[in-house]
Amino acid sequence: LHHQAKTWRASETPSTHAMDTMEEGGPEGGFAHEESILSSLGGEVTSIVAPVSACMALTVLLVRALYLGRQDLSTAPTSIATAVYHESSSDDVGTKVTGALLNALVFVLAITVMTFMMFLLFKYNCTKCLYGYMAFSSFTLLFFVGGYFIQTILEMSRLPFDAISFVFLLFNFAVVGTVAMWTEWTPFVLKQAYLVIVAVVIAVLFTRIPAWTTWFLLIALVVYDLCAVLLPGGPLKALVELAMERNEAIPALVYESRLTKGFRDDPRQATQADAPREGGEGGELLGRGPTHSASTSTASPVEIAADRGEEGEEVDRAEAPESEPLIGQGYQASDGVAPGLAEEEEMGLPDSIKLGLGDFIFYSVLVGQASLFDMTTVYVCYLAIMAGLGATLILLAIFQKALPALPISITLGVVFYFCTRYFLDPTVTPISVSLLYV
Repeated sequence: LHHQAKTWRASETPSTHAMDTMEEGGPEGGFAHEESILSSLGGEVTSIVAPVSACMALTVLLVRALYLGRQDLSTAPTSIATAVYHESSSDDVGTKVTGALLNALVFVLAITVMTFMMFLLFKYNCTKCLYGYMAFSSFTLLFFVGGYFIQTILEMSRLPFDAISFVFLLFNFAVVGTVAMWTEWTPFVLKQAYLVIVAVVIAVLFTRIPAWTTWFLLIALVVYDLCAVLLPGGPLKALVELAMERNEAIPALVYESRLTKGFRDDPRQATQADAPREGGEGGELLGRGPTHSASTSTASPVEIAADRGEEGEEVDRAEAPESEPLIGQGYQASDGVAPGLAEEEEMGLPDSIKLGLGDFIFYSVLVGQASLFDMTTVYVCYLAIMAGLGATLILLAIFQKALPALPISITLGVVFYFCTRYFLDPTVTPISVSLLYV
């Protein structure tokens, strides 16, 4: 019998070079390369930061192309976010604050009710209704809302197009996107791309919400995210716990990032990458591999969970439940692996990290609103959001439990937006114009 241990990347520099350990269990030996936590976090962070950055960049480009300089944004169509109060430039500050607060409360209440309805449908095995509704919503969003933005851009660019070809291509675009997001046999990269596109479309649409309502809405969502994910009995917490108990996937729009750590960096194990995994008495291959999951939901949080295999048994790579929180999978090291490696495994991020699409959307809404002012504010808000997301990932690696992704990032983004707009920009801009540097 031979034991194949998990492979870790070894740094090239002597100061961070990993110690090789060898397990003797028969004719063959397995190697395990230890690695410090900090040197292994780069791939995990990049895998989730890159799509979030792309989503925010596309949102800023579209918002500045479609909305910059327009004075009719306050006359946006009525939605849940403006169901109580329609902001007008002639209203006083007290009226705007009161109306924006009421709009935010109604919006959060609507999200809470829909999440509980989703929980009840999932609890009583009505998942087909959820999948059908989510698929229909995805199609209508891509076809109608996405088509409206594409048509507007074509008209602004003065590019000629005919209606028949436009509708035909748009229909195919929406159908392919719906199939990619709700089936398991489509390319994984295509699914990720369409999830980012959906987030951009919704974020650009939400940018039409009046400014006062937007800021109160973001603050209210921070409070909701904390309560829904962390408090006992919270709707998202209950939904995720039920999914994990049943070992089922929740219909939700969730972006999953996958890494392939292990074989890709160790040539000694590269030839064994395609070999069948042995379980039970034959030994098991330890590694933090990605899991395949279904997508979906309108939620804003992020959740992370880890599925760990038991010692001496074959690792179960079943699908992880989908939800608005951030989810990741990892494996527990067995007794054959060095103690230091097991400790690093406990502290490291999983290879499969899932971030609710709601987080993409509201990050992008924040920078979209900032882009209506100036690009300096956009850069500051982007850095603040990335810092908050990085802090959330660090907390995730430490606590190894479901965490909301909005609170830190949105709080930092909102604080730095107002600091930049009302303190930094009035100071820096005159100095730059006067070519005066301190």
